[in-house]
Amino acid sequence: MDAYSYTTVQVEPDGSALTSVCMRPDERMSVLYPRGKNRAQISITHAYAYMLITPTRPAAPTAEDVRVARKLAESFAAYAAEVERLHALNNPQGESSEDPAA
Repeated sequence: MDAYSYTTVQVEPDGSALTSVCMRPDERMSVLYPRGKNRAQISITHAYAYMLITPTRPAAPTAEDVRVARKLAESFAAYAAEVERLHALNNPQGESSEDPAA
């Protein structure tokens, strides 16, 4: 598997910057959601790339934060479905896609 992660920063002539994180993970990817800490957050780590997602007010999310979290959940569910579809399309011999840790 060609797993890797990287971060780039592109600085424009006007001084504005665009930071991009690309993750193409393998089994070493870590996704953490600490429960019971009275704040909402999720972190994704792979190689030397780290991403933290929190509401604007992690201990007191707004209605907009709830909408954004639901949109993220929908997007990740759609991503998982597309990965599964493409996996099935490209592996007609039936290579398992089940999580061995499950």
